[in-house]
Amino acid sequence: MGWSGRMLSTMTTSERARPAEALRAAWSRFRATLPVPPAPPYVVPQDDPGVAWSRRLDRVRAALEQARTDLVEHGWAQRAWFSVGADGGTVRLATSAEAFALVRPTGTVAGACLVGAMLRRAEDPDRATTHDDVWGAVDELYEALHERMGHGSLPPGRVDAHHRRQAKLRVLTAWNDAPTTTRADVLDLLDRAVSRTVVGACR
Repeated sequence: MGWSGRMLSTMTTSERARPAEALRAAWSRFRATLPVPPAPPYVVPQDDPGVAWSRRLDRVRAALEQARTDLVEHGWAQRAWFSVGADGGTVRLATSAEAFALVRPTGTVAGACLVGAMLRRAEDPDRATTHDDVWGAVDELYEALHERMGHGSLPPGRVDAHHRRQAKLRVLTAWNDAPTTTRADVLDLLDRAVSRTVVGACR
């Protein structure tokens, strides 16, 4: 007896009076008797190291370019993470307490320093930029600053230890706030860092 015959033999008298419903019920009972196949083994595919390298540098480059756009469109600040609008159409530096709230993109700023612009990108849920991307940008900005000053630099794409990245952040902040640093200098540094990521991705 085939499976259809076995299904029909299990039908009750009332089920046979309603063929379509009976067939569905019999089919459900038959399926319940079938063995459940084991789930296929799943292995997370691993990226080719070269592809992963290029993708990471592409994300760092995007973070740098977005920060540059923000500085051009919204303005640049010194001696504070951000500047904000004040009475009479003037601009003032944000206090430390205000700055922590302004890191989130919901706050309105009149300008940002180099580091502040990067931080706002990392905290924006509507952007693809991550904290890892921003730290990678810090690495490239630091090396670009060495190149700009005529010093030797490390190759693009280096991932440094967290405590060294914190030190780099302090160096970049001090350079941004130096009296001799201009907005044009900051934009030039961002351009140099972007160039480093392009060269590094083509290795």
